[in-house]
Amino acid sequence: MKSSFTRRDLLKATGAAAISLQTKPGKSRGWPAGTAGVSGATPPSTKDLPWYRRLMVGIEVGPTGANDKDAIFYSRAKGQEIVKNLVKAKAEYAVIFMKDQDFAYYNSRVVRPCPNLRGRDLLREVLDEARKHGLPIVAYFQIQYDTAAWNAHPEWRMKDVTGKDIAGRLCYNSGYLDYNKKGIAELLEYEIVGFHVDMLDYGFGPPYGCWCENCQSLFKKTYGIEMPRPEKPSWDEGWERILEFRARSNTRFSQDIHSFVRSQKPAVAVDFNYHGYPPFSWIEGELPVMHAMNGDFVTAEGLPWIFGHYNPSLLALFLAGARLGGPVQVATSRSVYDYFDPTIRPVAEMKWEVLTYAAHGAQCTVVDKVNYDGTQDPLVYERLGQVFGEVREKRAYFNHKPIQEVGLYYSSRSRDWFAREAAPKYFAAFSGAHKALVQSHITLGMVMDENVSLERLREFPVVYVPNAAILSEKEIALFDEYAAGGGNLLFTGLTGLYDRYGRLLKESSLAPLLGVKLISPVLAYHDNYIRLPESLRRGDAGALLENIPPGWPALTWGPAAAFEAAKARPYGEILVAFRSPLAPPIVPGTAPEPPATPLTADKSIGPAVFVKEHGKGRVVYVPCSPDAALMSNFRIPENRYLIRNLIRLLRPKPMVNVDAPLNVEAVVGNDEVRRRLLVHLVCFSAPPTATAAAFPHGKLVLPPMMEEPMAYDARVQVSRPFSKARAFSPDTKVVVKGDSIHVRTSAIHEIVIIEA
Repeated sequence: MKSSFTRRDLLKATGAAAISLQTKPGKSRGWPAGTAGVSGATPPSTKDLPWYRRLMVGIEVGPTGANDKDAIFYSRAKGQEIVKNLVKAKAEYAVIFMKDQDFAYYNSRVVRPCPNLRGRDLLREVLDEARKHGLPIVAYFQIQYDTAAWNAHPEWRMKDVTGKDIAGRLCYNSGYLDYNKKGIAELLEYEIVGFHVDMLDYGFGPPYGCWCENCQSLFKKTYGIEMPRPEKPSWDEGWERILEFRARSNTRFSQDIHSFVRSQKPAVAVDFNYHGYPPFSWIEGELPVMHAMNGDFVTAEGLPWIFGHYNPSLLALFLAGARLGGPVQVATSRSVYDYFDPTIRPVAEMKWEVLTYAAHGAQCTVVDKVNYDGTQDPLVYERLGQVFGEVREKRAYFNHKPIQEVGLYYSSRSRDWFAREAAPKYFAAFSGAHKALVQSHITLGMVMDENVSLERLREFPVVYVPNAAILSEKEIALFDEYAAGGGNLLFTGLTGLYDRYGRLLKESSLAPLLGVKLISPVLAYHDNYIRLPESLRRGDAGALLENIPPGWPALTWGPAAAFEAAKARPYGEILVAFRSPLAPPIVPGTAPEPPATPLTADKSIGPAVFVKEHGKGRVVYVPCSPDAALMSNFRIPENRYLIRNLIRLLRPKPMVNVDAPLNVEAVVGNDEVRRRLLVHLVCFSAPPTATAAAFPHGKLVLPPMMEEPMAYDARVQVSRPFSKARAFSPDTKVVVKGDSIHVRTSAIHEIVIIEA
């Protein structure tokens, strides 16, 4: 949303270089407590906390490739050089590869040592040098895709449903567990502070596992029946048990590793690389909350070059919602397009990503895959030094209780049983909702179906449930009680229209709460439209028209259904597109191949927005998908405006309202000790990108690369009295006018500090 406060206005207001801060009238007071969504407030003293709660930035150092066919691979890796560069980069901790898919990089008696080290103990070299600098060292330890163990032990291999070996994957219920414990026991002889245990998954696609003899025997012991062997996912009670068994096997393996480390050295931390977050699903064998609770903290990979440039925000918030109270860690890469390419990202882009994590209270590890011979590129560490230096300088402003206006609801049941093997079917709406809120500068946290409670819902003034097709009776009862007590609910898409096994219902399970009645089942086509009339301006729903042309059909590409009002008030209308007589017949509950180009709007099939008062609260339902549309090839700004307007209909006056460019994210923290609000503004700026390789394969483009900061204006409005406001950066201009704080900055990450 473009700021209405122009550069000229700011110049006029500032006049001279010195900025006069206006003190608001009224008694100064403290700020209300924020939600405990990320990692909680940092206490004044942290010296007694473990390293993963004290330190914010670190580097993972590992080899590029693995080869015993030449004398070059990793032959020149030296502990002294590694530590010298870590110190140069201002890293606060380091993760060093010690066991990967082929080799150990220490003097192991269990795993084959890397032959090109010629008997040198790289871990000992690193630790001896790190001790001089007080630098904590974590050992990297790989689990899946362990080709050395897979080749040596056929009895440990995962099996697909036909009994064939699954390449590179080892069974969690086999002797592979004890093998890894032996390797871990060796590493515990060293003075490491933790283990990063990587690749705890079942693979990222078919064939699915595991049906080995160990799994079949344990399954029968657990459930009292033979393990089903469907040729493909059957999406029934038997398949539900298979998915549950896979997830439990994964987490039991992880917890056994963690317990073993604790029994040997309780102070040594363990974390497991996590694949419970979008875009991962049941295929990887992890659930968002269940597997986030493994280890001493949860860690996952950000990687904007894979997952997009909204992922740093989404991932940090997701991890915080999955592991309430934290701590959380995110890993990313110093390379531009891959872990292993020899490029180095610009300082500006790495600052944007790392400081996004920091603003959300997440620790960040940057991965450096070193040169093939084991040497390092000094430029990597020079650039990271600039990034980490800024994080360390701003340490006091991170890890405070976040003030989050919207709780974005995540349904793992819908992820698995509604989307099934087509994850975007659910993720499009969830990711689009996050994108809309961030671009609208509406602060948010994540609410998970696995750990949802009334207390958690009540931490948010608004709870937004995008396209959660499957909701349990427990969830619906919690939503009912939350709204009745004064909460505000927003539902979109096909929420509540499917049963627990992903079968279409004859009526919405939410119908009594929404005050609606289903007219016709899920529409087969996605080229649907929303039209809001000019007459809305004269009623209590006029906020819906902000930035949306009245009377114009706005394409809202995504799933939709038709409802009529029962006890809710209807507004606007959903229109379907024209259909040729030659088009495929519409079969209820199915989705034929969508047309390459949407057809134009035709007839109305029902209202677009339903609003119902429920006890002391309010419930809004939009039976189409403006959120999913924002992630489609047919996204338009009106989809985002509608979501923003719906939130403002439910909560017209937030405590903090930010007006800034679309590419600026706002994160608000409450420093309760110093009685001040901290408004983090994080700006991603990059030129548009394109690639000839996309044609004729679709709209595929390489991600943009951020090389320089962008000057912009922003306005922060605060609904509570405050005494003064300033910015962290001395070059940022700040002017207070009434309840508004006007900011002009070119900082990638700026903090507006608002004193109570």
